[in-house]
Amino acid sequence: MSDFGYVGGAEIVGDDDALLNALAVSGYGTQEIVGAVNPAVQAAMARQTKAVVQKRLESSRRYPLGFTPTAVPASGTAVVPAGPQALFRAERIIVPSDIAFDLGITDLKVGNSSQLAQSVEVPAAMFTEVAIDSRITFDTAEIGNQISISLRNKTAAIVNFSAGMLGTVAK
Repeated sequence: MSDFGYVGGAEIVGDDDALLNALAVSGYGTQEIVGAVNPAVQAAMARQTKAVVQKRLESSRRYPLGFTPTAVPASGTAVVPAGPQALFRAERIIVPSDIAFDLGITDLKVGNSSQLAQSVEVPAAMFTEVAIDSRITFDTAEIGNQISISLRNKTAAIVNFSAGMLGTVAK
Protein backbone atom coordinates (compact mmCIF):
# COMPACT_ATOMS: atom_id res chain seq x y z
CA MET A 1 0.00 0.00 0.00
CA SER A 2 1.56 3.31 -1.06
CA ASP A 3 0.56 6.76 0.05
CA PHE A 4 0.99 8.47 -3.31
CA GLY A 5 2.37 8.19 -6.82
CA TYR A 6 2.99 10.48 -9.76
CA VAL A 7 1.45 10.26 -13.23
CA GLY A 8 2.59 12.81 -15.79
CA GLY A 9 3.73 15.15 -13.02
CA ALA A 10 0.40 15.00 -11.18
CA GLU A 11 0.27 13.42 -7.75
CA ILE A 12 -2.10 10.48 -7.26
CA VAL A 13 -3.03 9.87 -3.62
CA GLY A 14 -4.40 6.52 -2.51
CA ASP A 15 -3.56 2.85 -2.46
CA ASP A 16 -1.68 0.72 -4.99
CA ASP A 17 -4.88 -0.15 -6.87
CA ALA A 18 -5.68 3.53 -7.43
CA LEU A 19 -2.17 4.10 -8.73
CA LEU A 20 -2.37 1.05 -11.02
CA ASN A 21 -5.74 2.18 -12.37
CA ALA A 22 -4.34 5.65 -13.06
CA LEU A 23 -1.43 4.12 -14.97
CA ALA A 24 -3.49 1.55 -16.89
CA VAL A 25 -4.06 2.07 -20.57
CA SER A 26 -6.19 -0.08 -22.80
CA GLY A 27 -4.34 -2.55 -24.99
CA TYR A 28 -5.59 -5.47 -27.02
CA GLY A 29 -8.51 -6.14 -24.69
CA THR A 30 -6.23 -6.23 -21.65
CA GLN A 31 -4.88 -3.75 -19.17
CA GLU A 32 -1.26 -2.74 -19.58
CA ILE A 33 0.95 -0.66 -17.34
CA VAL A 34 2.76 2.18 -19.06
CA GLY A 35 6.46 1.34 -19.04
CA ALA A 36 5.92 -2.21 -17.79
CA VAL A 37 8.16 -4.85 -19.36
CA ASN A 38 6.46 -7.73 -21.08
CA PRO A 39 7.57 -11.00 -19.40
CA ALA A 40 8.44 -12.55 -22.79
CA VAL A 41 10.61 -9.56 -23.66
CA GLN A 42 12.22 -9.63 -20.21
CA ALA A 43 13.04 -13.35 -20.58
CA ALA A 44 14.52 -12.78 -24.05
CA MET A 45 16.63 -9.93 -22.72
CA ALA A 46 17.94 -12.18 -19.95
CA ARG A 47 18.97 -14.78 -22.57
CA GLN A 48 20.44 -12.01 -24.75
CA THR A 49 18.22 -13.02 -27.64
CA LYS A 50 15.69 -11.15 -29.69
CA ALA A 51 11.97 -11.14 -29.05
CA VAL A 52 9.21 -10.58 -31.56
CA VAL A 53 6.88 -7.90 -30.27
CA GLN A 54 3.68 -6.58 -31.80
CA LYS A 55 4.07 -3.08 -33.18
CA ARG A 56 1.20 -0.88 -34.26
CA LEU A 57 1.23 0.76 -37.67
CA GLU A 58 2.33 4.36 -37.52
CA SER A 59 0.85 5.61 -40.77
CA SER A 60 -0.78 4.63 -44.02
CA ARG A 61 -0.85 6.36 -47.39
CA ARG A 62 -2.24 5.72 -50.84
CA TYR A 63 0.40 4.74 -53.36
CA PRO A 64 0.47 3.51 -56.95
CA LEU A 65 2.06 0.15 -57.81
CA GLY A 66 3.22 -0.46 -61.34
CA PHE A 67 3.46 -3.68 -63.33
CA THR A 68 6.40 -4.37 -65.62
CA PRO A 69 5.45 -3.62 -69.24
CA THR A 70 5.09 -7.01 -70.92
CA ALA A 71 4.48 -8.13 -74.51
CA VAL A 72 1.64 -10.65 -74.48
CA PRO A 73 1.99 -12.89 -77.57
CA ALA A 74 -0.80 -13.17 -80.12
CA SER A 75 -3.51 -15.50 -78.79
CA GLY A 76 -1.14 -16.25 -75.89
CA THR A 77 -0.96 -15.79 -72.15
CA ALA A 78 1.34 -14.05 -69.71
CA VAL A 79 1.74 -13.65 -65.95
CA VAL A 80 2.88 -10.17 -64.96
CA PRO A 81 4.21 -9.71 -61.40
CA ALA A 82 4.67 -6.67 -59.19
CA GLY A 83 6.55 -6.71 -55.90
CA PRO A 84 5.56 -4.06 -53.36
CA GLN A 85 8.32 -3.20 -50.88
CA ALA A 86 5.99 -2.51 -47.95
CA LEU A 87 2.64 -3.80 -46.67
CA PHE A 88 0.32 -3.04 -49.58
CA ARG A 89 -3.42 -3.56 -50.00
CA ALA A 90 -4.56 -2.95 -53.56
CA GLU A 91 -7.92 -1.25 -54.01
CA ARG A 92 -8.07 -0.57 -57.74
CA ILE A 93 -6.45 -1.95 -60.88
CA ILE A 94 -6.06 0.38 -63.83
CA VAL A 95 -5.56 -1.09 -67.31
CA PRO A 96 -5.30 1.49 -70.11
CA SER A 97 -8.46 1.47 -72.21
CA ASP A 98 -6.51 1.30 -75.49
CA ILE A 99 -5.44 -2.30 -74.67
CA ALA A 100 -8.10 -3.43 -72.17
CA PHE A 101 -10.55 -4.73 -74.80
CA ASP A 102 -7.84 -7.01 -76.24
CA LEU A 103 -7.13 -8.77 -72.92
CA GLY A 104 -8.87 -11.07 -70.48
CA ILE A 105 -7.74 -11.41 -66.86
CA THR A 106 -7.63 -15.10 -65.98
CA ASP A 107 -6.38 -14.60 -62.41
CA LEU A 108 -5.31 -11.95 -59.93
CA LYS A 109 -3.15 -13.17 -57.07
CA VAL A 110 -1.72 -11.75 -53.88
CA GLY A 111 1.01 -14.20 -52.96
CA ASN A 112 -0.56 -17.52 -53.88
CA SER A 113 -4.17 -16.51 -53.07
CA SER A 114 -6.48 -15.78 -55.97
CA GLN A 115 -8.52 -12.60 -55.62
CA LEU A 116 -11.24 -13.69 -58.04
CA ALA A 117 -14.48 -15.13 -56.70
CA GLN A 118 -14.24 -18.02 -59.17
CA SER A 119 -11.67 -19.22 -61.67
CA VAL A 120 -13.29 -17.72 -64.75
CA GLU A 121 -11.76 -15.05 -66.97
CA VAL A 122 -13.00 -11.48 -66.56
CA PRO A 123 -12.56 -8.78 -69.21
CA ALA A 124 -9.72 -6.36 -68.53
CA ALA A 125 -12.11 -3.63 -69.68
CA MET A 126 -13.73 -3.87 -66.23
CA PHE A 127 -10.65 -2.08 -64.89
CA THR A 128 -10.02 0.79 -67.33
CA GLU A 129 -9.26 4.30 -66.14
CA VAL A 130 -12.84 5.30 -66.96
CA ALA A 131 -14.53 2.27 -65.38
CA ILE A 132 -17.23 3.01 -62.84
CA ASP A 133 -17.44 1.13 -59.55
CA SER A 134 -14.21 -0.79 -60.14
CA ARG A 135 -12.92 -0.47 -56.58
CA ILE A 136 -11.96 -3.82 -55.01
CA THR A 137 -10.43 -4.62 -51.62
CA PHE A 138 -7.68 -7.17 -52.13
CA ASP A 139 -5.81 -9.15 -49.48
CA THR A 140 -2.81 -7.33 -48.03
CA ALA A 141 0.50 -8.21 -49.67
CA GLU A 142 3.10 -8.81 -46.99
CA ILE A 143 6.68 -7.75 -47.61
CA GLY A 144 8.11 -10.31 -50.02
CA ASN A 145 4.73 -11.27 -51.53
CA GLN A 146 4.14 -10.66 -55.19
CA ILE A 147 0.95 -9.42 -56.74
CA SER A 148 0.41 -10.98 -60.16
CA ILE A 149 -2.02 -10.62 -63.04
CA SER A 150 -2.53 -13.58 -65.39
CA LEU A 151 -3.62 -12.44 -68.85
CA ARG A 152 -4.95 -13.90 -72.07
CA ASN A 153 -4.50 -12.03 -75.33
CA LYS A 154 -7.77 -12.32 -77.29
CA THR A 155 -6.32 -10.95 -80.55
CA ALA A 156 -4.08 -12.21 -83.35
CA ALA A 157 -1.49 -9.50 -82.63
CA ILE A 158 1.01 -8.86 -79.85
CA VAL A 159 -0.40 -6.63 -77.09
CA ASN A 160 2.01 -4.54 -75.03
CA PHE A 161 0.51 -4.79 -71.55
CA SER A 162 0.98 -2.13 -68.90
CA ALA A 163 -1.11 -1.48 -65.83
CA GLY A 164 -1.03 -0.12 -62.32
CA MET A 165 -2.76 -0.50 -59.00
CA LEU A 166 -3.78 2.04 -56.42
CA GLY A 167 -3.74 0.96 -52.84
CA THR A 168 -2.77 1.62 -49.26
CA VAL A 169 0.76 1.22 -47.95
CA ALA A 170 1.19 0.80 -44.20
CA LYS A 171 4.35 1.75 -42.34
